Amino acid sequence: MRTRRRDWAELPDVMRHEVERRLGSAVQGFEDRQGGFSFGVSGVATLSTGERVFIKAVGDDAANACDYRTETVVAAALPQTVPTPRLRFACELAGWLLLCFDVAPGALPHEPWRPGELSAALEALAVCARELTPSPVGGLATLAEQMSGRCETWRALERDGAWAGVTADSIGEWERDHLSRLASVEAVWTELAVGETLMHFDPRFDNILISPCGTARLVDWGRACTGPAWGDLVCLLLQSDLGGVDPEEIFVGHPVGRAAEAERVDAFLVALAGYWTHTASLPGPAHAPDLRVRREYSRGATIDWLQRRWARKPPDAMS
Repeated sequence: MRTRRRDWAELPDVMRHEVERRLGSAVQGFEDRQGGFSFGVSGVATLSTGERVFIKAVGDDAANACDYRTETVVAAALPQTVPTPRLRFACELAGWLLLCFDVAPGALPHEPWRPGELSAALEALAVCARELTPSPVGGLATLAEQMSGRCETWRALERDGAWAGVTADSIGEWERDHLSRLASVEAVWTELAVGETLMHFDPRFDNILISPCGTARLVDWGRACTGPAWGDLVCLLLQSDLGGVDPEEIFVGHPVGRAAEAERVDAFLVALAGYWTHTASLPGPAHAPDLRVRREYSRGATIDWLQRRWARKPPDAMS
């Protein structure tokens, strides 16, 4: 994917001077880094000392400015045992928000996932679930609050036949045949997909870095919230191309997946399927036209996984 970025030179002079003051060295070069969909500054700055740091910045009137403020709080509070780059500092000046991090060694994983890289990401999620339960950060939105107003697709389609550009005729045959069940589960998903774990809530492949020694680090905690320990595992399996690997096999083979109650996982899948069905119908922003394609991929992956889960016979019918 390719997102159009802002350049380091577009930051106000006062912000660039403040960064150099805090780092104690002048910025000699800036290399843009891809990943994500933010229309802001994002890249690695090389200092006059040869040191390198990662910098991301966005205007304080941007739609995702609140994500930067959330990340400032969360990144500063994460335990050292969590596999993520250290936050150096954050500042707000001249209408911009900026965060500065250590540079994590390594590169983005491949998509579709390569087995070793996927294993590293799954291990990182296991560490996060262990170290971030209960959440070390207070006052964060819950998963339900984070998704408030964005998971109403199935109920609206059942009730009115349309929802914000999506119609009952435009969804798939399986969704139409199961619309009543989808709507009834969607009505209670916020009561089921709950927990006290600090979730990253956006563990796409391009928010993960694989080091030369094969370990994974998560970046971009702007959408962090509290929810079930298995929530990030679900998101990882639906937001990145697994290359044909069955997500159910990975999920039940993972420590947090094995402990998850099927009804609660299904409820989250229903909510996500409705969310992506709606957002995939919307045009992508001008600076990130691939976003719509990404949403459509996740919609299809979620429906497919949910379809196979609901097609399984209950245990008492297997005898």
